[in-house]
Amino acid sequence: MTDRKPPSDESAAADGAAPRREFLKVSAAAAGATLLSACFGGGGDDGDPNAVGAVAVDPLTRFDHLVVVMYENRSLDNVLGWLYPAGSGFDGLADHSYTNPVPSYIDDGHASVAARKSPGTDADMQNPNPDPGEPYPHVNTQLFGTVAPEANRFRAAADMAAPYNAPPAGTLATMQGFVQDYCNTFVSTNGRNPTFDEYRVIMDAFTPEQLPVISTLAQSFAVYDAWFCAVPSQTYCNRSFFHASTSSGYVLNEPYQKWVLGNAAPTIFNRLQDAGRTWRVYFDETQLVPLTGLIHAAVLAPYFKSHFATMQDFYADVAGGTLPDYAFVEPRMLFNHNDMHPPGPLVIGNVSIPDPSDVRCGDLLLHQIYSAVKASASAKGSNALNTLLLVTFDEHGGCFDHVRPPGAKMPEKIQPAGEMDFFFDRLGVRVPTIAISAYTGAGTIVKRHVHHAAVIRSLCRKFGLRNLTERDVDAPDLSDALNLAAPRDPASWPVTVPPPQPPGSGVTDPLSPQLANVPLNELEQHILATAVAFFTGKEPDRSALPKTVGPAYQMLQPLAAGVFGGG
Repeated sequence: MTDRKPPSDESAAADGAAPRREFLKVSAAAAGATLLSACFGGGGDDGDPNAVGAVAVDPLTRFDHLVVVMYENRSLDNVLGWLYPAGSGFDGLADHSYTNPVPSYIDDGHASVAARKSPGTDADMQNPNPDPGEPYPHVNTQLFGTVAPEANRFRAAADMAAPYNAPPAGTLATMQGFVQDYCNTFVSTNGRNPTFDEYRVIMDAFTPEQLPVISTLAQSFAVYDAWFCAVPSQTYCNRSFFHASTSSGYVLNEPYQKWVLGNAAPTIFNRLQDAGRTWRVYFDETQLVPLTGLIHAAVLAPYFKSHFATMQDFYADVAGGTLPDYAFVEPRMLFNHNDMHPPGPLVIGNVSIPDPSDVRCGDLLLHQIYSAVKASASAKGSNALNTLLLVTFDEHGGCFDHVRPPGAKMPEKIQPAGEMDFFFDRLGVRVPTIAISAYTGAGTIVKRHVHHAAVIRSLCRKFGLRNLTERDVDAPDLSDALNLAAPRDPASWPVTVPPPQPPGSGVTDPLSPQLANVPLNELEQHILATAVAFFTGKEPDRSALPKTVGPAYQMLQPLAAGVFGGG
């Protein structure tokens, strides 16, 4: 293992890592203070903070409660690429035509695939299907178009050899390898070449009409068009960086015991706890285990009963004005997931088995959470005027995005190489992120380079907490999205209407006939294996674990009963 010194400020700026501080307002915001805001204590601002003689107001004082909802595995282009029309200033798909080349071995007469609007059929709302490659070597191919060595092309990530598809140092990402990696992954999974219609879906992007809730909220409040995930790899390392500013050197989900035992870095939850601030992680009770608890078990296990709660508790806390200072919400990620993660295996034993993995289910969840926050009107504690709702994704999950990720500040001053020789010196791909607050103007586009350390940085600044690693010392915070001097009356906020839901999506009992035989997707298999590693103290053989929902639930339920929540 070798050490690498941090890049100089000049080199970081050259690669696009220097923050861009400006934001763009596309339309005027409703900004009048009301009797309602005065009742809630939200009207005591100093007016226009830019006016001559005005007292500067820290935007982070414009919220008392932060709620984060984190979805799974979608790039910004995939979810919000068509959010605004050409010429709006939003860095989406409308201003240019973007293509990716088709690998030569496909040989079907197609040289490239263009980004397009999803046709929007029921099948399209589950795309990309099957699930793209997510681990570090796959992302290298997606970003740089490289497969190195060539023998890696059709291997699983854990079996790939150095340099794990990474190009020589200093190579700039071209964002031209998404189709290539999707085809490679399809071949290794299905044993045949995909057809054009099967591989072109990796370039599809949803329209505002197809995802009306997240699109309406992105247009009515603030959307970030340069928010990058922390690591160019998969779920666990990115979720770990979101709360710990490090992943303890790990870039892969597997093996599992390393997460429950070796990921012992303190989190923002620990900092809040030590400072006497309040926090909670909310998860659906049908899921049995929250992933946040598992990957940070080494430091959060003492709080499993007291600080982890169900979604029923979340809605009660919102309505009752008892939200903590920081709330983190997990969608359903294990059984009947509504986290927007792409589907599970396309085939099992040569038999096609559908996985109800529809992005519209995630849009419905956001409608429910937003509507609850909008309606919250407690005169004391949390309410619509003092709650900032941030919606983001852990990583891009292999979905196409056209913007090259910038360099990154490494977690340690002298950074050792981590798994697969990665130094954590560059960020992952852009992810959809929106901020919803009474102090956020409609049509705000935050163009500053932001990354997953923004929440840690904001909470540390707001509550005077010590930073966690070098990554969050001077990271961008959430200030740019809090751009109004006076709050918008929640009565003026938009009423969201969720899209029609796919058949059977409302069934949440894992043992029901509708769900019991549904295959677990890749992430669900990882979560199950991680839970088994935690509860048994042994590294599980994933191939021996259940592959469908019902048996997985029956295995996990007796292990997890009574462990989380109830405090």
